[in-house]
Amino acid sequence: GNEDLSDPNNPTFGRGGCGALFTEYKHRISKPWKRLKRERLGGATKHFHAADFEQTRPTMRQIHGINNFMAQPFWRFATMCDARTDLPPGIDAHKAISLVTIQYFSRLVAKCDVDVVALIFEGSERGDSLVQRDYELARIDFRNVWGRRVEVEGCFMPKSSLEPGLEVADLIAHTAGRQRRHELAGKAGHTKDFEKTYWHSHIPPEFMAITSVEISEGIQGGLIVPRREE
Repeated sequence: GNEDLSDPNNPTFGRGGCGALFTEYKHRISKPWKRLKRERLGGATKHFHAADFEQTRPTMRQIHGINNFMAQPFWRFATMCDARTDLPPGIDAHKAISLVTIQYFSRLVAKCDVDVVALIFEGSERGDSLVQRDYELARIDFRNVWGRRVEVEGCFMPKSSLEPGLEVADLIAHTAGRQRRHELAGKAGHTKDFEKTYWHSHIPPEFMAITSVEISEGIQGGLIVPRREE
């Protein structure tokens, strides 16, 4: 979506992604995704874009293949806001989404025995400057399970790289957007693809929908406190 929430057909904005320990990434995400693409999605060297894939009217074999892949045990998350989200002056949707995303990363890192965390973003001419603005690496204070500060690295990767993690993140984010639009239309429950994407693995996901953001004064010049649904 657009961070200014100006699109009347899709008044949402969010970020979604996946994660794994470096030692488990190939086993849990990279190799299974490449195998799925090779066997059911047109080939391992074919670009995968979730929005385009949806328009091709996927076969049940392809849908079952993706559902089976989504049962893999890796972390997945999405943070969403929409035109109804109450944002104070000076706080745009990207800033709000970024804060909640960083808070999720912080909780996740605190459970792990790691020394370095890499945040990899899909590169985009429109979004790169916003990412650099709202994910200030020097100010991110992640602590591992032992309470030690973790080094945080950030980088952009083009979608053309065919990196499985980026393509899976695109699928996760796209599904979150569909679910949020489903809710905006006044429909109850979850879409089928949302259930399979987020609730099909034994590792608990996080789907965070921001309803409002408040500014709490007196803490380092102002702390953004989002209210959210989970």
